[in-house]
Formats: sequence, C-alpha cells, structure tokens
Amino acid sequence: WGLQFHPEVTHSPLGKDILKNFVVNIAKAKQDWVMTDYANEFIEEVRAKVGPTGHVIGAVSGGVDSTVAAVLMTKAIGDRFHAVMVDNGCLRKDEAVNVLKRMRDDCKVNLRC
Repeated sequence: WGLQFHPEVTHSPLGKDILKNFVVNIAKAKQDWVMTDYANEFIEEVRAKVGPTGHVIGAVSGGVDSTVAAVLMTKAIGDRFHAVMVDNGCLRKDEAVNVLKRMRDDCKVNLRC
C-alpha cells in the first residue's frame, strides 16, 4: 500500500481522513502511542548506542525529515551531533541561508556547511 501525495498538509481536502483510513483501517496500526514517548525512546536509544563520548555525523537539507532527525539527535547527544548542510542545488533562492539560520539559531543544531 502507498500514498503518492501529501495528505498531511493543511490544503489537502480530507487529508487527515485519508491518512486515518489508510493507517488505522487498512494498515491496522495501533493507536496506543504518544509522540513524546516515541521521541524520548529514540533519544534514549541514541544515547545508549553512541555512549557518553561518541560522536555522530548527519546530513541535513532543511526539509522536515532531516530537521526532525537533527533536533532529536541534538537533544540526545548535544554538540556531539555534527550536522552537515547538503545544498543539492535545487533549493529556492536564499533557502540555504534560511536553513542555516533556523537550524543554528532556532533549533540549536551544531551545523557546518
């Protein structure tokens, strides 16, 4: 099964209904989890795997996926997470500058480019 559009965005009519129908009714996913628990479990798992002195390198583009990953990694191990900005040449005008500012200033990610 799969969806090939973005039903999660606010301008998709009935997007939440489409997601719920797929996730709950078709995929039979349980609804017994809480996002904060999931995030905290991930953070603890990273800390256990990386240890007290280990470092991690991760690429970020400024998209939702890499931003969430970078923020969670930063919460898990702080400045021992080293993010590297990936500008693939397809970013909008000034987007790379905005991503750098947001990741460094707002999200407090240890970011290099």
